[in-house]
Amino acid sequence: MSIAGLASSFQDDEAVYLAGSCGESTELSAALADPATEVANAHFVTSFVPGINGVCLARPARRSRMSVFFMQRGFTAARAEDRIDFRPLSYFGIHRYLSDAKTRLDTAVVQVSPPDARGMCSLGPAVEFMPAVMTRVTRRVAIINSNVPWLRGSVRVPFETFHAVARSEAPLATYDVGAASAAAARVVAHLTPLIPHGATLQIGLGKIPSQLLDALTQHRELALHTGMISDATLRLTEAGALRRRRPIMTGVAVGGSALYPRLARLPGLTLAAVGHTHAPLTLAGLSKFHAVNSALEVDLLGQVNAETLDGRYVSGPGGLPDFAHAAHRDPQGLSIIALNSTDAGGTTSRIVARLAPGTPVTVPQHDVDAVVTEYGVALLRGQPLDVRVHRLCAIAHPDHRPALEKTSREILR
Repeated sequence: MSIAGLASSFQDDEAVYLAGSCGESTELSAALADPATEVANAHFVTSFVPGINGVCLARPARRSRMSVFFMQRGFTAARAEDRIDFRPLSYFGIHRYLSDAKTRLDTAVVQVSPPDARGMCSLGPAVEFMPAVMTRVTRRVAIINSNVPWLRGSVRVPFETFHAVARSEAPLATYDVGAASAAAARVVAHLTPLIPHGATLQIGLGKIPSQLLDALTQHRELALHTGMISDATLRLTEAGALRRRRPIMTGVAVGGSALYPRLARLPGLTLAAVGHTHAPLTLAGLSKFHAVNSALEVDLLGQVNAETLDGRYVSGPGGLPDFAHAAHRDPQGLSIIALNSTDAGGTTSRIVARLAPGTPVTVPQHDVDAVVTEYGVALLRGQPLDVRVHRLCAIAHPDHRPALEKTSREILR
């Protein structure tokens, strides 16, 4: 069928799973959001990610809904109209939710490579939750897209198991980290010495993670075990920094359009489902596990908020809680939060005295071993409360330190 025909094929109240990151069919999303397309009042369950998948499928003046695990600014109006269900779950929590027989899922739309000579399609660079979802649904629809690379290390699906097929030549969804930042470079300068040779590294997306990988090109025997890799992984591989045996384990590879054709030649790349990559037992078996993630703010107790700004949800927990907990439990690992000391405008401190009432704690204080800004490193693991508070004050922006130090005395009292 055509993509437009697929968009019109869903039934009222049908629960349809659509992948996020580069697993999103951008052509299908555009058709579903187009007012000219006749779309049923379906329920779209998505793993759409901020900065990559921004289309809102909960259309106005209809009963169509979305279930999401990351909030975005573009979803605010639909959520106010009660057409978006937001579930603030960690990635492993999302896996359990989607795997639960109580969670209704009728149809999965799967963007895959063309089948090979044996009739096997590849999920390519976007595995994530799809293997768990496909075991649960009664209808599987393939979108065959030649832009999806057939990857040896990815999950394969027999073409004959699909109940319907559409074709698309739309480019895969991309992620652009933007130009290198001097502010991020100052954070990375303090962050790099925390990563030892031989570490297993988890990183998120963004300028600091990208520039960190560039700074680690002189390291050796590194491995990546993470939820998403991007363009900087190629540069780390080309520099010889990764170990030879199982160097890269991830659920998604997302980046610029030039990344996808190169993935088939990336040595040791394995893409696996979140049920494996984020599973507690899997993470407990890693060695020298260092998790490096960003946040929106950190308070003087070391509590991390990575979900809300000014009281409004703009993201979700993601894999941060899963990885931070695992890295903290590793005696040779570190759970690291790396962020600039202020917002982009330089007026608001991201090291705060206290999280505002109602602010979600994405990572509790006991799972944070170190916080890094452009002003240094606050090592927190095993430290008493007064040392933690003073170290966090010391890496805040100088303009904000006096107020933080004054409040810290009240906190300690």
